[in-house]
Amino acid sequence: MPLSKSKQPRKQRKDYFNAPYHLRNRRMTAPLSHALREKYGIRRLPVHKDDKVIVFQSRSEDEEIKGKIIRVIPQQYSIHIEGHSKEKADGTIVSFPVHPSNVVITSLNLRDKKRREMIQRRSKRDITEEELTEELIDEEEFEETKEDFEDVEEEDFFEEFEELEETPFEEDEEEAEKASEKEDKEDST
Repeated sequence: MPLSKSKQPRKQRKDYFNAPYHLRNRRMTAPLSHALREKYGIRRLPVHKDDKVIVFQSRSEDEEIKGKIIRVIPQQYSIHIEGHSKEKADGTIVSFPVHPSNVVITSLNLRDKKRREMIQRRSKRDITEEELTEELIDEEEFEETKEDFEDVEEEDFFEEFEELEETPFEEDEEEAEKASEKEDKEDST
């Protein structure tokens, strides 16, 4: 969607960098992978946090940068991707900004209701809300959390919890001592 009808590059750039936020968000779109295009019947979508993407550059498959979007910054027309970082001269590691047009979305975050409605509205296929909500639970994440909870048994958890309730905190003991000292002073006077 062109903001400027001018053919002059300086006016086009001015409109691009001074665009209001509701138009910036429209420009923060990325193409979908071929599998997602066939599934949803959509070519592009605005990027959201927690979408999984591949940085689209002329690199071999060994050097492909894949990751989850950590942060979306419409003011700078950039996104930050988990695993796409560089090391500064002082040794700190900083995430490297990427323009959304340089990535391909491989997995969508469908937790946002408005985004699901947008997919239904734009799609060439008839997609129901039920189909979209089924995909909310990622099987890999579900299995990882399930394994974490299997390690902790309920009895152990409740025993540790009861032990915490029985032991008084150091701060409470200090406050109790101070209160008893004040009472002693008041009684002696």
